[in-house]
Amino acid sequence: MSKKGGSGHIKRLAASNYLKVNRKASKFIARPNPGRHSLAMSIALITFLKEKLSQMSAKEARKVIASGGIEVNGKQVKDPKFPLGFNDIIYIKPEDIYYKITSGKYGVISFEKVSKENASKNIFKVVGKYTAKGGKIMLRLHNGNIIEGSNEIKVNDSVVLQEGKLEKVLKFENGARCMVYMGVHAPETGKIVKINKGGMLSRESVEVKSDRGEGFETVAKNIIVIGA
Repeated sequence: MSKKGGSGHIKRLAASNYLKVNRKASKFIARPNPGRHSLAMSIALITFLKEKLSQMSAKEARKVIASGGIEVNGKQVKDPKFPLGFNDIIYIKPEDIYYKITSGKYGVISFEKVSKENASKNIFKVVGKYTAKGGKIMLRLHNGNIIEGSNEIKVNDSVVLQEGKLEKVLKFENGARCMVYMGVHAPETGKIVKINKGGMLSRESVEVKSDRGEGFETVAKNIIVIGA
């Protein structure tokens, strides 16, 4: 009888460069569930606990996850293959520590410890927008979440959420502060100098002056606005 459904694992040799894992440690690695982040830009929760924090064995990681000891963006997660990606906040209850997934050199996964206060506020890029029943304007964020917004908020703008509630909008415009979180220029930060609209055969691009004083151009999908 033939096998049905996709594999729950992927070969380490074929894993996305984003994961930055040891490709010779074993043959397979947990495959993140689809939905929130793309496969190329996500890591399974159990892989993050085992191989990024380097503090837990697979058995220990599964035990902590099953006991409800992990929260992602303020919500309890019990799925070992729950996908994590850029700007997600992970709270490990047994250790009372918050981690934020960030972008490293060339956009590979990185993370840092954050305080409880900083963990309650986060920035998300708007990657989609549609009108729902009743005329409500809904925004699709880069982490897969959907929130109610307004007509004034556009794709490529960023929203600041405080404990899940919309607090502020950061416009995608000339002069705005931005961070490159994908591509060869990651994780540069700087100021948007010019936005070049795309055409039928070209993608929207952004000219950026980095905090180091250097100028470069990248596609709009690679950046997130982080300040006015």
